[in-house]
Amino acid sequence: MEIDTLEAVQIGGLTQWIRIRGTHRSNPVLLLMQQGPGLPIINETRIFERLLGLEKDFTVVYWDQRGTGLSSAPLRPRSNKLDISVASMVDDTVSMLELLHDRFGGKILVAGFSFGATFAAQAAARRPDLVAALVATGMDIDVPYAETHTYDFVLRTARQRAKRRAIRQLEKIGPPPHLDPAPFSTRARWAADFGAVTADATFGSLLRTLVGSLLRSRDYSLIDVIRTFRGITAAQAALLPELATTDLVHTMPRLDVPIVIAQGRLDQVAPAEPAQRFYDSLTAPAKQLVWFENSAHTPQYDEPAKFRGLLMTVRADHIAAA
Repeated sequence: MEIDTLEAVQIGGLTQWIRIRGTHRSNPVLLLMQQGPGLPIINETRIFERLLGLEKDFTVVYWDQRGTGLSSAPLRPRSNKLDISVASMVDDTVSMLELLHDRFGGKILVAGFSFGATFAAQAAARRPDLVAALVATGMDIDVPYAETHTYDFVLRTARQRAKRRAIRQLEKIGPPPHLDPAPFSTRARWAADFGAVTADATFGSLLRTLVGSLLRSRDYSLIDVIRTFRGITAAQAALLPELATTDLVHTMPRLDVPIVIAQGRLDQVAPAEPAQRFYDSLTAPAKQLVWFENSAHTPQYDEPAKFRGLLMTVRADHIAAA
């Protein structure tokens, strides 16, 4: 790696952390924005390198956003509470794009995952001059529709498979909206167990992967790992009520940057129907809806070779033009 640095940057009045990696400084910049709410991504640098090898062709920026991972609140009891809101997440994204533009020059290619893609799209709508293209993977588009879809899917699957514990827990939380971390986590846990998040994975295997990546990372101390898990709950508590009404089909009719929507056919968390509606209704300089037939919510893990190929196509089509 010609570039491989962990850096603290001041964004939105807070210290936030990025790791920048790449084999050549002349490569275009790729900003990765993680799914959530509340999940970090710097811990996944080695996973991304092994599965996707993006550093060969991009200068990759892994960003622990406000309230996540290394950018989560300190453990000190009297430390100031972080302001975590949709507005602050989008403001931070604009500031990050400005920082990367000033440092590297040129427009930034952004790959966002789940709510990371939602925040990225909102930032790109505000500052299209900073974004070469957006790859939106498993983007949360119509949250009221998606929540109901996911809940119906997990409860129906639990009944079909006679999973009594799942049935009991899901009936207890009732149908959405699920505005608190506890019911949200219950729904997400069973969605993961039933293959709706990552194909051929369960909640337990995904949790073990997360914990293992944090503990093995050179960037996270044990204290940082504890902060990370507290940050997940805090981010969910702050953001879920706001995100519950998200409907990009109606609030984002136009986006002045090229967009590629990467959609897993098996995704029951951010399902296919809103993705198709958003694609059909959106006006953009260039748009594409790419289906990953063997993927759920995480095509970057389920079909990494195809996902890497998609990013390389976007680079060829849009970076030079930007």
